[in-house]
Amino acid sequence: MDPADHGKLVAAFMQLYHTATSLTGLFPGVREALETLAERGHPLGICTNKPLGPTMAIVEHLGIAPLFSFVIGGDSLPEKKPDPAPLRAAFAGLGADPKNPKGIYVGDSEYDAICASRVPVPFLIFTLGYRQTPVEELPHASSFDHFDRLPALVEALEFA
Repeated sequence: MDPADHGKLVAAFMQLYHTATSLTGLFPGVREALETLAERGHPLGICTNKPLGPTMAIVEHLGIAPLFSFVIGGDSLPEKKPDPAPLRAAFAGLGADPKNPKGIYVGDSEYDAICASRVPVPFLIFTLGYRQTPVEELPHASSFDHFDRLPALVEALEFA
């Protein structure tokens, strides 16, 4: 590929990425888990390395945007996960002290686990997500393979 075409190809990809929601769906139990956590008074946010525009398009397409008080994308700050800056900013956006947040981070990757440990906050890892490192080798407070377990895990950590 000619390096001179890189910018044009990235722009074309991003145009498609902003509208690529038709095949996107939630894992079983996600909506119910998020609704339960929100009903119990847990502020919810998103901290992702995906660009903010496509992230918001997906969240809106899935009908879960109203559940989130704050969303930060990979293009919202100069730093990306595993740098702790985006997660600290997300906690601040939810009203927490960014230097000492009282929160929990839920994710599925090495980037998420390392980011949470650098903040530091407890990390809950979804075992069916995308990652290359075995779950056992990543720092985490607990793991889960179905979202129906998430509310109980959050509440167990909250009162620990």
